[in-house]
Amino acid sequence: AMYVLTLLLIIIFKTIVVSSDTTFILITNECKIPSFPTFSKEAKEVFDPQNYTNCTDSELLTSTTVVNNTAYLHINGENEIYDEDEEPPTCCYSYVTRNGTDEEPDVGISVSECTHFNTTVRLESATVMVKCEKDSNLVYENVHNPITITEEVWKKQSITNTHNTPISVLILVIDSVSRINFNRTMPLTRKFLLNNKFTDFIAYNKVDDNTFPNCMALLSGLNLRQTYSKCNPREVGALDECPMIWYDFQKLGYVTAYAEDWADISTFNYNIKGFHKPPTDYYFKPYVEAAETLNVTRKEGMPYCAGPETEGERILNLAKDFAVTFKNQPSFGVFWMNTFSHNDINAPSGMDEKVANFFEELRNEDILRNNLVILLSDHGIRFGKFRQTIQGWFEERLPLAFISLPSWFKRQFQWEYKNFHNNTNKLISTYDLYMTLQDVLKKSAPNYKPSSSLACPKCQSLFSDINKQRSCRDAGIPEPWCTCVGEFTTKDPRITEEVNEEASKLALKEIRRWLEYEEPFSTSVTNIISSAVNLNRTRKSYLLFVVQTNTDAIYQILFRIRGV
Repeated sequence: AMYVLTLLLIIIFKTIVVSSDTTFILITNECKIPSFPTFSKEAKEVFDPQNYTNCTDSELLTSTTVVNNTAYLHINGENEIYDEDEEPPTCCYSYVTRNGTDEEPDVGISVSECTHFNTTVRLESATVMVKCEKDSNLVYENVHNPITITEEVWKKQSITNTHNTPISVLILVIDSVSRINFNRTMPLTRKFLLNNKFTDFIAYNKVDDNTFPNCMALLSGLNLRQTYSKCNPREVGALDECPMIWYDFQKLGYVTAYAEDWADISTFNYNIKGFHKPPTDYYFKPYVEAAETLNVTRKEGMPYCAGPETEGERILNLAKDFAVTFKNQPSFGVFWMNTFSHNDINAPSGMDEKVANFFEELRNEDILRNNLVILLSDHGIRFGKFRQTIQGWFEERLPLAFISLPSWFKRQFQWEYKNFHNNTNKLISTYDLYMTLQDVLKKSAPNYKPSSSLACPKCQSLFSDINKQRSCRDAGIPEPWCTCVGEFTTKDPRITEEVNEEASKLALKEIRRWLEYEEPFSTSVTNIISSAVNLNRTRKSYLLFVVQTNTDAIYQILFRIRGV
């Protein structure tokens, strides 16, 4: 296991000048972020592109369609399970509904009795599970979730505004993908995005360690401490009180959606209580839970296949169906994917073609022309061999962020369009994205009053002219996650045996303090994996120290250096 200790310990160094020919993606008085080759020596050592893995050898036996806002379930008679000389399989369908407990209201489903059908049946409920048997053997099972416009959504008042066209927002998140690893593993998708007017924010920096706080920064503008103080997610029902931006979109007549694969570790349910009431008009967690009751095939520990479909494609299909269903209505949807990226730096490569095809379908359906579309990650890969490298340290902090504006945006908001493009090579944080989402609402409903991010009062919408000279502090990025530190080198002559020995002692002291409940005094440092100092710094000097202990755990510690 690898652990990152983010406490900044103090170590004293001598001043010395070390020359460097590093290039930077951003270089200002306040921020120097080094540029790394996509296929550096360290990256090549771990790069192992994967092919797409199918979850079934045959076409799906069942599918759904929506005609005149009515959903139908069909059996595909062309499927090879149908053999002309034999009896066809017998199929039945059940409805799936959300059915949590008082303690865990967001976890649990109920499945109705299975009703036999022959070829096509009209559906009365959104989420449907299908099972087919042949000679008393289960030969096929699947779950579908066709999207129809519900009565509640019909009742929504569209934004009463004759001057402005409401901007619909579609956010797609691929978990744990750095900007550079996206370039490395998903070149087809990247090429499509760049050829279709997506903007690449090259210095987008995360604001916290893992998924939940980065997601809360995006959707509420709160940091982790503020989230726990305002709406403690470990208490049942408290998460519903968090000021999530989808509630603002909802109040202004937008149709909202949230979907995320891998229910066990999902953002709002991993070690926390989830939502008491469904937080959005379309909330696909019961669908994902139902899919995960099917035969799950794991890849690198991730539930890659749920029945005959990949979980990732299930989320992509929901995103496409949602965007297409509401292409003429204001909509706000967040679609989060973990199952082809979370555990393995190479895994996204297997889905590159599928994700590129998804974006092509969005273009063909005019979604790219009319929506603001964001492809994002919460952070880079957080463990594994590559994470121990200096480049891995930077990549973990610099996730993917591509944004596409509606085609008419430039005509209507010339100044904002210019600012947006000028901001691509400035330091940007997740709180800026939160401010941008509020700005979208302001442009769609002039009476809407945006409020500053509580965690980052200076953060701004990407449609504003962001100060090129901003620091991590200005952008709400805490010191441990800040990449504005210049270049780290292991070849600094100041990194002597004495320094490493002193750093090892301090590291061990901190590790033992951290492990105070787990027999800390039996822990010892057995190996210094790397020791690096930052050059071309802006203000502070750091030692990035990676050690291995006798328990085979690997720790990374950032020391602040004094005397430089």
